[in-house]
Amino acid sequence: MQMKRLMVLGAALAACLTVPLQSSAAAPGAVTCPQNTQAFSGSASTLVVPVGGYCAISNATIALDLILGEGAGVDLSQVSIGRDVLLGDGAGGGFVDTTIGRDMIGGDDSGAGIFDSSIGGDLSLHGGDGGADLANAQIGHDYLLSDGAGTHMERTTIGHNFVASQPSTVQTGQNGPDTPGGPVNVGHDVVIDGSPADNPFVFDGICNLNVGHDMRVTNRTVTLGFGIASAGCKTSGLPGNTIGHDLVVTGNTAANGVFGPSTLRIGDDRVAHDLIFSGNIAVSGGSLEVTNNIVGHDALCSSNAPAVTATEPNTAGHLNTCG
Repeated sequence: MQMKRLMVLGAALAACLTVPLQSSAAAPGAVTCPQNTQAFSGSASTLVVPVGGYCAISNATIALDLILGEGAGVDLSQVSIGRDVLLGDGAGGGFVDTTIGRDMIGGDDSGAGIFDSSIGGDLSLHGGDGGADLANAQIGHDYLLSDGAGTHMERTTIGHNFVASQPSTVQTGQNGPDTPGGPVNVGHDVVIDGSPADNPFVFDGICNLNVGHDMRVTNRTVTLGFGIASAGCKTSGLPGNTIGHDLVVTGNTAANGVFGPSTLRIGDDRVAHDLIFSGNIAVSGGSLEVTNNIVGHDALCSSNAPAVTATEPNTAGHLNTCG
């Protein structure tokens, strides 16, 4: 079974409407995955995996919903789901070659590995042990993370917004050293705001991300730093990021972590309109770097402590106060 807990992968890169479901009631006529075989194939209107149970689902068509009870697990392969996947608290699994007609909605600490699969509507996950790894995945509308959940994405398309409220980590471009990597495309906005409490491993590594409109990273305290893009992107041969309108990075703190002071780096990006880097702080020994960005209009750096450094100059079509 695909483990739901996200591994803290890519630390080198970083250095560089949730609906809580306590339980889900089965629809009339629903089929429960038999726990003597823990397997299901064929057709069902609604398929239920009971509390604490497990089901390997393959070559199946589920006309309506797949419902996982609290702590349940699944592995899916070649499955079509007409409507929703509803995950109880702590539930999760692996979804391979799977089509979900509408939404995947998780309870507290639920998560998934989603590979070669599509979700027609939203993916919504929350909780410190929750989140998802995505590869060759398509999300039709929004991907929503909150309350300590984390994610790794490569070769993934999000039709509308990616919104992460207090995530543990957001990593794009490559899920791990042995995965092929590839671009992450977001149709409209990327919003990353805040940090979870009492988590010693908070960091982001953003590479090869293409955003249709704005990207905003705000009010984030990171113990291992963040990079948009990180120095590790270039080291790993991954490209920087392309932002269709504004890149706004404000009110963030590079704190001390297990490896000492950390860094906020904005580098090697292409920003169509404005780059704004203001009100950010690095603790003593840490650093703030804005370097080698190409900005269509203004590159504005202000009220940061310490002052930003630019190891390679930024270029801007209008005003440049970032060096």
